[in-house]
Amino acid sequence: MSAETAFTVASIVCQSLGLAAAADGFRRTFKSSAAPGERFFKRVLATEAAMLNRWWTALVRGVRRLLRRPSSPVTGTLGAALEVSAAMNARGLLQFGPLPDATQEPAAFATEIERRLNQVYRLTQDVEHNLKEEQDSRREADQRVASELETRISSLDEEAKHGEIRGLHEQVLGWFFVVLGLVAQALADLVL
Repeated sequence: MSAETAFTVASIVCQSLGLAAAADGFRRTFKSSAAPGERFFKRVLATEAAMLNRWWTALVRGVRRLLRRPSSPVTGTLGAALEVSAAMNARGLLQFGPLPDATQEPAAFATEIERRLNQVYRLTQDVEHNLKEEQDSRREADQRVASELETRISSLDEEAKHGEIRGLHEQVLGWFFVVLGLVAQALADLVL
């Protein structure tokens, strides 16, 4: 095997390995920062299609200007947002039987009114106490959930950073091999 052939083979192997490593690095970087279920090549093709569409539009616009023709109208879509919110109220109902006749039995009437007022007052105090306990328990539960979410978010953030760094390392290594392959190709051309 001649030196030129050896350099050419080394060039092809290095460039192939480099391109494969760089592509895998791009995939890893995308996977660590993309939304769950988002496909790498679908996103790449969509980006390429959008880029080609922008280039085509710029080319058509330039040719129209060059030929001094009016530009085509630009249309767009109009979106709308809708927000729905609801507030809920709770209320209780306490019913009593008939009151004694105030003219016939004034002492019984006053005693029954006092008893009913005390019962309403105790019920109100119980409701306030229960509401305060519920608010305290909800506040504690919210704090627990918030701390758990903060811990989970920070761990996912660290995971994503490590994934992106691994992907970037692979990309750098891949491009290093591509450059090494180009150097080997240049050496093969020099050996001629």
